[in-house]
Amino acid sequence: MPLKRSVMAIAIATLAGMADASTLPAPDGEYAVGVLRTEFVDSARTLDATDAASGPRRLPAVVWYPAQARSGAKDSAYLPSDIAATTLPALARNFRYADGELQAVAAARIAVQPDARPAKTSRGFPVVVYSHGLFLYPEQNSALAARLASHGYIVISIAHPGDATDVRLQDGTLVATKFGGPPDDPRFADAWKVIAGGSDLDVRRDALATYAEAFPATRIGRSFAQWRDDTRAVADAVTGNKEPEALRAVLATADRSRLAFAGMSFGGATSATTCHLVAACHAAINLDGQNFDPALFNGAVGRPLLLMLSDWPRYGLLEGQPREADFSPNDLAYEPWKRAGKDADVVRVRLEGIRHLGFTDLVALLDGPKRNERVGDIDGDEALSATSDVVLAFLDIHLRGGDAANLGRAIDRHPALKRHVPTRMQGWAAAKDQAKE
Repeated sequence: MPLKRSVMAIAIATLAGMADASTLPAPDGEYAVGVLRTEFVDSARTLDATDAASGPRRLPAVVWYPAQARSGAKDSAYLPSDIAATTLPALARNFRYADGELQAVAAARIAVQPDARPAKTSRGFPVVVYSHGLFLYPEQNSALAARLASHGYIVISIAHPGDATDVRLQDGTLVATKFGGPPDDPRFADAWKVIAGGSDLDVRRDALATYAEAFPATRIGRSFAQWRDDTRAVADAVTGNKEPEALRAVLATADRSRLAFAGMSFGGATSATTCHLVAACHAAINLDGQNFDPALFNGAVGRPLLLMLSDWPRYGLLEGQPREADFSPNDLAYEPWKRAGKDADVVRVRLEGIRHLGFTDLVALLDGPKRNERVGDIDGDEALSATSDVVLAFLDIHLRGGDAANLGRAIDRHPALKRHVPTRMQGWAAAKDQAKE
């Protein structure tokens, strides 16, 4: 390990040990929250798809779950020192954070209890399979996961090795973020630019055929297939009672027939794709992830979907993306175009004042002169509250039969949340239908 990185790792471990105050909101549900770490294994695939000798595909996981309260329990480190020493230098490298920017992340604490005894339930707790963002880390939405667990959900957040920050497997192997690879199909970049920022919807539509042809032979296409298969492997393990031994006591309290998939950014896009393919999935949640799945452009997920979007009219997201509030490139996805905005189970909301990375715990942990540039100017606790209020209400409706009106109430509690209606797509689709008549 280079000297600079070694010094940084030592500093991070020291900060994590020094912190004594919770810096993330305490979960507010009826259950205490336990947390454990484990690892799923998919023997049908290799750890590195390009290296047949890399061994089976291994997926480190962090699991938050409803737990029995412990007398005198104290808050725990957001990232244990050994995890922080691997994760945070990689996070700084991947996103070009300067020295000191991640000190608050290293020092953060949260009200969860490692390896606590699972709570008892007669009905069984629904399971949420969560995926981080590209080049990010599985603990990145701990505040959301802990809140869901306190309200009776088991949340399994998996790392996607090679596309995550550096992660260490249970056998000690360090899997670094993998950059580069074979050159992309050259048609992909041009098609993607048109989809994101084309002059009108006609040219965007016309670019989709080339996009679909070129997509598999790209870095993003290969990762898409890997993440889809990662999440399906975890779902199969959960529904087939083939989970890691360390997780058996927790999943003994689960209702394995009620799953949801959720994620942020690339992980959010993956959640919609996988939910579409898994029979036990009742709902999907996408936190600001642009769809990449060719099958979901002008196509339905077939399950309820919550799509929470960053403030693209103010900050933008994709290169070349227009900033008009009546159109997001994701309006091309998740519903047939002629029915855009008409499916009550597809909920699109925009959170004003938040950038893309604000849909992580970093929104409440980062400070300093670059905070706005990193996560937006929204208050950190408000961002976490708005996100988790809507996610919780959505899951309660579709996995527990809760009152549908509670979702609207959750949105209305937060003035920065704006329902997004794909009005430009609706007008374009209506004009196409009229032209056919």
